[in-house]
Amino acid sequence: MKLYIKELREEKGLTQKELAELMHVSFQTISKWENGVNFPDITHIPRLADIFGVSADIILGLVPLNKDDHSIKYDEIDYWNENRDVIKIWKNLYWNDDYFKFLVKDVWKFSKPIDILDFGCGYGYLGMKFMPLLPEGSSYTGIELDKGQIEEANNHFSKTSFSYHFINEDIYKYQQDKQFDLVVALFVLSYMPHPEQIVAKMKDALKPGGMILLIDANMEVEQAGYYSGLEKQENGLTRPDFIPLWEYEMTHHERDYRMGTKIPFLLKQEGFQDIQARISDQVVIYEPADSNKSNLNDMFRYAYSHEDSYRGGVNYFLNHGHSLQRANDVIEYYNRTSEYFDTEDAIAVKTSGIYFVYAAL
Repeated sequence: MKLYIKELREEKGLTQKELAELMHVSFQTISKWENGVNFPDITHIPRLADIFGVSADIILGLVPLNKDDHSIKYDEIDYWNENRDVIKIWKNLYWNDDYFKFLVKDVWKFSKPIDILDFGCGYGYLGMKFMPLLPEGSSYTGIELDKGQIEEANNHFSKTSFSYHFINEDIYKYQQDKQFDLVVALFVLSYMPHPEQIVAKMKDALKPGGMILLIDANMEVEQAGYYSGLEKQENGLTRPDFIPLWEYEMTHHERDYRMGTKIPFLLKQEGFQDIQARISDQVVIYEPADSNKSNLNDMFRYAYSHEDSYRGGVNYFLNHGHSLQRANDVIEYYNRTSEYFDTEDAIAVKTSGIYFVYAAL
């Protein structure tokens, strides 16, 4: 049996001595494991899997070690271009216009014209939500690296009377030439490897007394707020725990699944005051038998079938630290759920987990 301890240790940039200290064994023991002289006790395998961020099956050679980089590059344009349609669906599915109007009118109470700067604006979605609710004379500026997204945003805004401007720039490199009353970002920080740098950039772009608004999700809240009738139908079947998958993504700098509730900490670190947060009251109820929900039902099914992990199949989970058995179990659940969603008596409840975090400078 070929153990992949040496290969995984070198990938992590650890010496035999450093790994030995983490494992509480001698470096000679590590050397014997790597050379096949001795094999680690079975009790050591979970600790090795935790250190290397892989499944036990990979360490034991039950799954071939593939050194290709399988991480998803959420902060690169290609990913967003490939998934543009499903991203729009997710936004429309989870966004609650009534709740947002309540925040703008009754919580934030913008009574005078304001200038907004939107970091990572995409196709201007947040701007189109904000501008109709603000006093006349307000303006919207968006920063976006993808020229295709800016072209789409310009097309949307050109059909309105709003004052707008788009900047084709990497948000990490952006240098403001003016300051704004409100600086915002929608679903950006959780996909950034260095979110604290973005918050610092946003702070620099604020006028004294201005407000920062960061909107992001906590997938842990979303998971806790999910229920499917399939669970009742199959006598207590429960949705798989996706937190190990999300933990793997976070430790491998793909995305931070708890960003919504981490934002107050980032704002505190940057010196913001009066930090407050709201959570969207939107709860999606998927019910294909209800013809009045046809648009919502279509969006829900599309979003479900286009999740990265569902499309990626078993290999997606193997490449994200799961054992072969665990990967197969999750895919089986996905398939059974998909079949259930196609039935007329299907029902599912899904909480958005979207946080609106705001603070003053």
